[in-house]
Amino acid sequence: MFATGRGYDQIRNSICYPNLNVKICATHAGLTVGEDGPTHQMLEDISLMRTVPNMRVMCTSDDTQTKWAVEEISKIDGPVYLRLCRLATPVIYEEGQKFEFGKGIQIGEGVDATVIATGVVVSEAIKAMEELKEEGINIRVIDIHTIKPIDKDLIIKCAKETKKLITIEDHSIIGGLGSAVAEVLSEESPTKITRMGVKDTFGKSGKAEEVLEYFGLTARHIIEEVKK
Repeated sequence: MFATGRGYDQIRNSICYPNLNVKICATHAGLTVGEDGPTHQMLEDISLMRTVPNMRVMCTSDDTQTKWAVEEISKIDGPVYLRLCRLATPVIYEEGQKFEFGKGIQIGEGVDATVIATGVVVSEAIKAMEELKEEGINIRVIDIHTIKPIDKDLIIKCAKETKKLITIEDHSIIGGLGSAVAEVLSEESPTKITRMGVKDTFGKSGKAEEVLEYFGLTARHIIEEVKK
């Protein structure tokens, strides 16, 4: 809220316009701020940052990936926004996992659906994948840790290989991951997608897990969406 909201004009005019080598690592993004409520639950930061020229945008899903991202962005000459959540999340990746800036990570080979996720909800998407597998429904999860520049090739590949596409994010569905994916597909491979996120409203105060449940951003909701 404070890094990208209150500091927006400084980021735009004093960092991105002169293309300075500045890294913004902002914690407490999204609904998982929890009890601090709507005033602190920044749901528009990805949208704000990805529209500014010269800015690169990242949103990591676990501890291992975050360590890599912090080191990786130090090698980039120019502005980068790294979005971090407050909530402790499960460790998804083993130490030594290979990541590449601008390249998403495919988890699973299912063809029934692709769930494209970023940040804190990647672990929820993996839970949904594991539960659906027990019912004979095989999906794949795409972890998009770099939202700008986004991995167009992987998105198009999944659109062609799977029966359904779903995006999920702890962010407004306007201007975030879902919008970025929709932009790629509308230009490169027109495909119907379902965007899961906060639907043009402010957040709610409550425990992080309860707020995610309220806004339909848990494994249970992903499973329901896949089955529709």
